Amino acid sequence: MESKTLSEGFQAEFPPGSSVIYAMHGKCNVVSTETRSLGGEAIRFYKLEIKKSALSRSNKTEPAIWVPISRAKDQGLRAPMTKEEAEAVLKVLSSREYYFKANEPWNVIQPLLEAAIRIEGGLGLAKVASFLYVMKKKQVVSSPEVNKLQETVHRLLFKELSEILEETPKNLEQKIIKGFRVKMTPDA
Repeated sequence: MESKTLSEGFQAEFPPGSSVIYAMHGKCNVVSTETRSLGGEAIRFYKLEIKKSALSRSNKTEPAIWVPISRAKDQGLRAPMTKEEAEAVLKVLSSREYYFKANEPWNVIQPLLEAAIRIEGGLGLAKVASFLYVMKKKQVVSSPEVNKLQETVHRLLFKELSEILEETPKNLEQKIIKGFRVKMTPDA
């Protein structure tokens, strides 16, 4: 079975014990791969377990996430970012590009944002974080949906970047906020 490189964000299959990133859930462990019968058809699934932060106080066990192996990439399952990818993400965050149309209604833009995260992995996450920052700054009062997605995207992005770049989330957040400010400065 041929594997794609990790820098492409996906390999043919992740063996049990692998660390992966699953779209809006964040870092997970591949617990196992299992075959289940659905409608008389045998389908192979990844059984994922969400990784808890070392700082988490919760003892609550999250339910397993079952992802069909044949559709895992399309649903946003990928390898964690490399340092090179993290550097590219930081460039996206500090660029002046918005990446999405700011004048679209939320019901049109939200699926595009979620698709960017699934399809583009870490870069998509950065583009969405960047866009949401601009959206919140341009709105007098941002909607609860925008706030909720922004909080989730920032949490996932900062957590993954801080692990890869070996920086505290607080230091990383300060750097990223400086980069975001460039987006809001008017063109000269």
